[in-house]
Amino acid sequence: MNRDDTTVSCSTASRSERLIRRTGPARFWIASSIFGWSLSAGAAVIGFHDSSDPVKTLGWVCQTDSATPVKVSMVADTVTGPKLLDTQLADKRRDDLAGLCPGGSAHAFRFSDYAAHGPEVYSSPGPVNIRITVEGTNGDIALPGSPRAVSFAPVGIWDAGLVDGRWRTDHDNPLEGTRTAPVLLGDCALSPPASQDSHAATGKGTDASSGCRYDQVISPASNAATSGSNWPTQGFWAIIANVENSFDNPFCVDGPPGQSRAVRRPGEGELFGVTSLPDSEARNANQRKMHLVLNSSSQSACRLQSYGIPHLSFGAQADRGNSGVITYLNSAGAKTVLSFAMTLMDIADHRPDAFDPPMAGETRSSQAQFVVEAVWGGKKRWLIVQVLPDPHTDAAMNGNVDTRVLFSWHLVNSFLYPGADYAYKSAAVLSRQCAAEGVSVPTMDRSSTYSDPATRANSRRHYTIDLQKAFDCLGRMGTWASEAMPSHPIPITGVHFGIGQDDVFYRDGVATSLRSANAIWIAVDGVRLE
Repeated sequence: MNRDDTTVSCSTASRSERLIRRTGPARFWIASSIFGWSLSAGAAVIGFHDSSDPVKTLGWVCQTDSATPVKVSMVADTVTGPKLLDTQLADKRRDDLAGLCPGGSAHAFRFSDYAAHGPEVYSSPGPVNIRITVEGTNGDIALPGSPRAVSFAPVGIWDAGLVDGRWRTDHDNPLEGTRTAPVLLGDCALSPPASQDSHAATGKGTDASSGCRYDQVISPASNAATSGSNWPTQGFWAIIANVENSFDNPFCVDGPPGQSRAVRRPGEGELFGVTSLPDSEARNANQRKMHLVLNSSSQSACRLQSYGIPHLSFGAQADRGNSGVITYLNSAGAKTVLSFAMTLMDIADHRPDAFDPPMAGETRSSQAQFVVEAVWGGKKRWLIVQVLPDPHTDAAMNGNVDTRVLFSWHLVNSFLYPGADYAYKSAAVLSRQCAAEGVSVPTMDRSSTYSDPATRANSRRHYTIDLQKAFDCLGRMGTWASEAMPSHPIPITGVHFGIGQDDVFYRDGVATSLRSANAIWIAVDGVRLE
């Protein structure tokens, strides 16, 4: 979402006053002469088409005298004329609307399936105008803010080969999460499916009544960070630095979800360490390595008085720094082979010099993964592949990490919103299941680190995975059941690389009462599509 349209600028004003100040008079649409099926006689309608990009279209609309949701349609202006792409009720929660629209905050809309009725938009050679309309007695009326021009042309990975390395944390507004710009929340969009082999999870923690957490929308710090001297709006790798639970967990977090704690250079004493360095080992001055470090040695209060599970990742994201669709599945001639390398630089495992080593039979929890995001059926679909096995998970599941999760993330202004329906698999499981498609993903060796000269040569793994074949395999196995990948072009909108851990010692996959500082350090290089 464009932060020019969504930044809250005054926390002491009422919600409606804050909305007026941040959007300006042009953001309010008064149309008392429009009487559609959902509009009462004499009703005024207000709303705005906030943004459109290759991943989603966002906005809000409501009647001033009724809580009844307004019906909105998304229309694309194609070369053959206007094309209706989708229709829905503007009934999604966006908590800044509570003081403006009757009946509370459920008057937002989010479209994310451009190809549902018009797959040709993905093949358009130029930008496509996307309009949001409201039905009226004299025809459809476009919301203010419409149309928005969207380019669906694939742009690849913005930093092909990883030679630039510029990065930035998630939120467009560097003040997101503070009193200047409180976190903007929506609904938890995904609920548990009926199948026995999947479950639901919610970022930031849950409560029994809503399934979402709606507390602590103002944090002591925003924790926004970038490698550049100026805040980049395009051309950057997107960073997520999150600690679960990231709401109402003051001993473990001081910033908003996704920017839970400060991000610094590795070695500066923070939990999250990120830096991009020249790849001196490859003797290639034009290539860099993106280093990700988790080190919880400074987090004793979190470890002893609360609990937090940190995750750190960087990636190319279509609606953040990549500024466009990466590539397409089901599209002749599209590049679909993802290539990269990952090096296990160092890890706190059983080494006697790594904090407090676990006793015999006990393991630390840490892992590394890559994530591929596709979009269809109005949902983000993630393939998450664990390439550095988590020993506590392996002990519990005999090395078979294989599950499907519906994951809700209800921060409206995060690129993770509203979450994803994802398949989570270990490299060994994916390779075994997809052998028929020729998919083979190597597993990293926890005992081989770059910091140890004796194992340095075996610390780096090169990965080449054909995304078309991987998703074809998931389709063959029925991973998404009745929401199987359709045959029309499917955009790949994100490619990310991450690490995670916690501070608990495990025995046979079960948590013990013992906790100690933990650390993992990886480096990623050569990210490209081939």
